[in-house]
Amino acid sequence: MVLHPRKTGRRRAATIVEMTFVLSIFLLFLLGILEYGRYLFFMHVAANATAQGARYAVVHTGDGTTLAQVKSQVDTILGSQKSFLTGYTVSVFPTQAGVSPPTAVAGANWNDAQFGAGICVKITGSYTFVAGNLIGVGPKNIDVSAVMTSEAN
Repeated sequence: MVLHPRKTGRRRAATIVEMTFVLSIFLLFLLGILEYGRYLFFMHVAANATAQGARYAVVHTGDGTTLAQVKSQVDTILGSQKSFLTGYTVSVFPTQAGVSPPTAVAGANWNDAQFGAGICVKITGSYTFVAGNLIGVGPKNIDVSAVMTSEAN
């Protein structure tokens, strides 16, 4: 008995449809991974910016340094990453060293912090993902702070 192979019809359309589904899911995952990497990079830069701002503030307490000068230091370190934040603010306040989360000491000014007192620099805002609408992720509230002890007065 001789078996004749069956001729199957071409499946070009089915292949295109299947590839579309697989490719769209793959690209969605890839964009998600890239966005998460960008977010981690931003958080790293923001942590460095607050640390540099706090370092500048603790070295310059009592010499007339203003909030604008500390903010300028933070802005310099943030660079172009600042464009991903909406409602971006930098605040500087005295705090108790070693207390987490840092809270402002009532009635005190960061410029008048005594030697060994904590000074906190905090960045707040809302981080906007570039492909957020495509991957279904909305803005994320950011709150990054650094506390260092005063070296002046």
